[in-house]
Amino acid sequence: MASLLNEIPRESLQNLLSSVRVHGEIQYIAPFDVSSDRTSSAPPFGHHRDISAESHAPVPLLSSLSRGDVIEVQGPASSGKTHLLYHFVLLCIAPSRQMSIDFGGNGLAAVVYDTDASFDVTRLHQLLLTRLSLVLPYNIEMARRLTEESLRRLHVFRPTSLLQLATSLLHLPLYHKVSIPEHEIGLLAVDSMSAFYWTDRFIAEQMRNMPQREPHPSSVNPLQHVLTALGRLRLSHAPFIILTNWGLNLASRSSGPVTFYKQHLHPFPVYSENHDASALSSSMTGDLPPMPTPLPLTHHITLSPVSIPPFAPETSLRDAVQQEVEYRRSMVQKGEITGLVRTTGMQEITRLTLCITPESVHIRHL
Repeated sequence: MASLLNEIPRESLQNLLSSVRVHGEIQYIAPFDVSSDRTSSAPPFGHHRDISAESHAPVPLLSSLSRGDVIEVQGPASSGKTHLLYHFVLLCIAPSRQMSIDFGGNGLAAVVYDTDASFDVTRLHQLLLTRLSLVLPYNIEMARRLTEESLRRLHVFRPTSLLQLATSLLHLPLYHKVSIPEHEIGLLAVDSMSAFYWTDRFIAEQMRNMPQREPHPSSVNPLQHVLTALGRLRLSHAPFIILTNWGLNLASRSSGPVTFYKQHLHPFPVYSENHDASALSSSMTGDLPPMPTPLPLTHHITLSPVSIPPFAPETSLRDAVQQEVEYRRSMVQKGEITGLVRTTGMQEITRLTLCITPESVHIRHL
């Protein structure tokens, strides 16, 4: 009898409740203006799939985001990674519905780990106030009040090392229980995963030059601890996870104005065209050896600012000024950033444009 009981799988109550939330019809991330013209039999936006048994049916990306989805946003400096994160955070913390008014948000808590010190709460406040003011054009005071209430659902941490990040992630369930028990964690973001790359690489090279000795467990690949903690949170709380990442090493594969980048972090979940989310694409891993990771990547977004060609050598000063007025300045003022979206299990690449203005940030599907 005891042997039969030992064969029964065990699961914590927290994981069971998370699974119930995933299968429920709670709207997670509100629909936004990135949709596909294709028809699909995929579940509608906000219907959630079982993250313990990954589903890889081809569906239009960003039209059916689900709890537990993991998105990597990669690009060079000033490519709009943090502004894309603002967009998702707004949709998470903004109110869903009050007094029969639909605000298009979800009213959930968002947790952001700002490792790059680039997440500007003042800028987020401006974007959120502008969005709510469009819904309440004749009641600005109410828009301001809802903005302040929404920002109380935002929690920003600034770790100074990967080990601090991993420790904070491991203690996030306790922080949730004690500090924000009234709200679910709808979004979890790390901006950026590459913030400590050069420091950790220098330490690893120094350790290789030291006499061989048994390394301390905490010093063995700290990124692995971060991914393990994220994987646990994905199973226990099923948040929508966004990981921003630098674009350092160019890949041979490119598409139009956007360049793809190899993955310089290891171990790290990598986009794959195969249906197996744990399979690694050789074109994106470079010379890195394969290693299983506890966090399957569901979507990968590569961002690149709209490129403006340099002036030709024979261009006169007068012609340069004219081009600046007629063409180049307008390109910059548009604030458009091109993005390519890839989904694990799909070969098709979706193109989008991230439009950033002083008052707003929105996404347009191409």
